[in-house]
Amino acid sequence: YYHFPSKRDLLREFLEESHDVVLARIDRHLRELGPGAGPVARLDEIVGTLVASLVHDEFAQLAANVAWREHIRLDPAARAAVDGKRRRLLDLVADTVADGVAAGEMAAAEPREAARAIVTLATTIVEPYREMRRPMPEVIALYQRFARGIARAG
Repeated sequence: YYHFPSKRDLLREFLEESHDVVLARIDRHLRELGPGAGPVARLDEIVGTLVASLVHDEFAQLAANVAWREHIRLDPAARAAVDGKRRRLLDLVADTVADGVAAGEMAAAEPREAARAIVTLATTIVEPYREMRRPMPEVIALYQRFARGIARAG
């Protein structure tokens, strides 16, 4: 209780930082792709970075279980801050899918709902990942294919 007045304050700090780390990784990887990257490449990068961030080691898997499930335990103000970060991820995927539809590279009838399905799929990877017993690059490629299927890329 020296640094945090309550467990809920500790949870808030952890959740905010966890989401910030993942969003910063995604932003960095998208910048590395370059401005000419198409929507399908951007979607692959977002999904790949998100999956890798959540399963790259045992600590990441434990943290992901908390970071993507426990935000509902926060008080309304703290939850709003975390929800804003979650919405930013959803917006990023939705904009990518909408760009893909506009470019004729994707055919999702509802880009935002396709994005919601993609984010949900990617952020719930931890438990299935343990059971899959596949190397992370193989799982990333599989989930990228799933995301492209949801977005009707192709």
